[in-house]
Amino acid sequence: MRTSRAYAAKLSAGVLGAVLFAGCLVPTVVRSQATSQGTAAPVATAKLVGTVTDTTGAPLSRAEVWLVAVTTLRTISNDSGQFELPGLPAGAVTLGVRRLGYESATFSTVLKPGKTHRANFPLTPSVQSLAEVRVQDRSSGWLSLFDEHRAMQRGTFITRSDFEKNNLRIATDILRRVPGVQIVPTRTGTAILMTRGFGARLCVPQLYVHQTPYIGNFDDFTPDDIEALEVYVGISEIPPDLNTMGRPICAAIVIWTREPPPKKRGV
Repeated sequence: MRTSRAYAAKLSAGVLGAVLFAGCLVPTVVRSQATSQGTAAPVATAKLVGTVTDTTGAPLSRAEVWLVAVTTLRTISNDSGQFELPGLPAGAVTLGVRRLGYESATFSTVLKPGKTHRANFPLTPSVQSLAEVRVQDRSSGWLSLFDEHRAMQRGTFITRSDFEKNNLRIATDILRRVPGVQIVPTRTGTAILMTRGFGARLCVPQLYVHQTPYIGNFDDFTPDDIEALEVYVGISEIPPDLNTMGRPICAAIVIWTREPPPKKRGV
């Protein structure tokens, strides 16, 4: 058993690895293969159930667990940090786990066909913290800058209602609808690329959270984390008040989370 992170997240007793145990499970048929008689034989898959926690053992809700090789096989942990991921292929697999505010991690193991395996995935808190932001007294004040940018009519603006209307489980799915945005699968999830037109150079957008530059991935967020998005495909769309950290950027995505940023002390 191994992880792809230096902090070496460890699987707890009774979890993946040498201590995997299996219960009875009716095999799930996801594909078939020809037998010598020419008939199709069902292929048994495995099921994974478990819990995502922090390093103290406290459960983490809204953490995403997915099969690295097949990004469509994924799930979200519930309020108790528990998850179920059926339909996994038997054999050696690598699973990714991520949550906002924690370092993403991958875990490798071997799954047996027709069995249910149990796991505990501990995540380490991210060292990056968001800058504190001054907000107004009215409840909607913290999104006033989003409204100001939208009034400029440059870029694409996505609100909470857009996520709810489309019943999305993966945050990047909302970006697939934005012209000029490409979602590319990677080993650890997805990458976002932008282009202003056919033949134009591809650009990796700078991410912001509450106007603060963010060095993580868009995949760190689930649809439940996001209140609104600002998407700027080209440099001509980017508002001048965004902090570019003293370097040119070709595109940007501003993420407004569902919880207002904290007030400064004494405000």
